[in-house]
Formats: sequence, C-alpha cells, structure tokens
Amino acid sequence: MAKKKYPINRPKTSFSMKANLVQREPEFQKRWEKIDLYNRLRAKAEGRDKFVFHDGPPYANGDIHLGHLLNKVLKDLVVRTKTMAGFDLNYIPGWDCHGLPIEHKVLKESQAEAKQSSGSGGGEPADVMRIRGKCKKYAEKFVKLQSKQMQRLGTHADYGNPYITMDPNYEAGVLEVFAEMVGRGLVYR
Repeated sequence: MAKKKYPINRPKTSFSMKANLVQREPEFQKRWEKIDLYNRLRAKAEGRDKFVFHDGPPYANGDIHLGHLLNKVLKDLVVRTKTMAGFDLNYIPGWDCHGLPIEHKVLKESQAEAKQSSGSGGGEPADVMRIRGKCKKYAEKFVKLQSKQMQRLGTHADYGNPYITMDPNYEAGVLEVFAEMVGRGLVYR
C-alpha cells in the first residue's frame, strides 16, 4: 500500500494559503474604491437611526505612528460594529492644521534652510505671512499623506470629505460659536 502524502483528510480549496498582504492590500483598496464601498454602505443605511461619532483629529505634521494606528483601528471597530448593528453612521475623519506642532516643524525646517543658505545660522526674523503659508502647505501635504496611510489600514471613513481645521468654513463655524459664547457672557477675562 502506497504511503499517503498527508495523513489527514484535508479539504481542497482554490483559496491561497499564503496571505501576500503586501501585494493583496493595494488590490483590496482599489476594489473598495472602484465599487465606492463606503458610500454604498452609507446609502444602504439611509433612513436608519443615526449614530453620531466624532473624530478627535490628529495634527497634520508627519507620517502616522503607532498612536494613530491604534486610534484609527479602534475607531474603525466602532464604525463597523455600529454599521453592522443597523445604524446610519457617517464617519468623517479630520485633521488639526493649526498650532504649535506644525509651526514647530516648519520653523525648524526654515532655520535649517537659513543656516544652509547663509552659513552662519543667523538671519532676519521670518515674515509671519510667509511662515503661515509654509504651515498651510506643510499641513496640506501631511493631510494627504496621512489620509492615504490611514486608508491603507483598511479603515472605513468619508476620506473624500474630511474636516480640516484650516478650511475657511470650519474656521467661520468656530468663530460663530465663540461669538455666541461671548454674547451669552460665557467668556470673561
């Protein structure tokens, strides 16, 4: 009697036993984008009870790190769980494009450029509007980069319409709320 190659009766399948995730994940992303998966899920949930889920945004000042990974994957678990539980959940990611983390990076880069160009490291104080412009470009660059990186994690969100704190409409909304607070006497010195 011939010896069997495998001593157990294993199922036969065309499903690959090797994950090849580095090659397969981009395929999944393209397929989800092609079929517009997020918006199809949103359309299917239309009319259901809403579940409001806010995104506390990361700063747009570098590549994502383990903290971003943990934050986005945990939020994605909530998005998927609530969606599968029958809720209408529109998850809008956001980015904080103001503040010290971005200014610090831009000023640090500007100082390095000034040292290289002058050789002395000294120079005139930076023009405020020029620095603001650099901060805006810097933040825009990292919003795009982080968005792609977060999508590579397989998270479901409305990445096509994020909220970005440097958007004039967003800034106007913040000012309107602040003005209302001042009008009610809630802001004092």
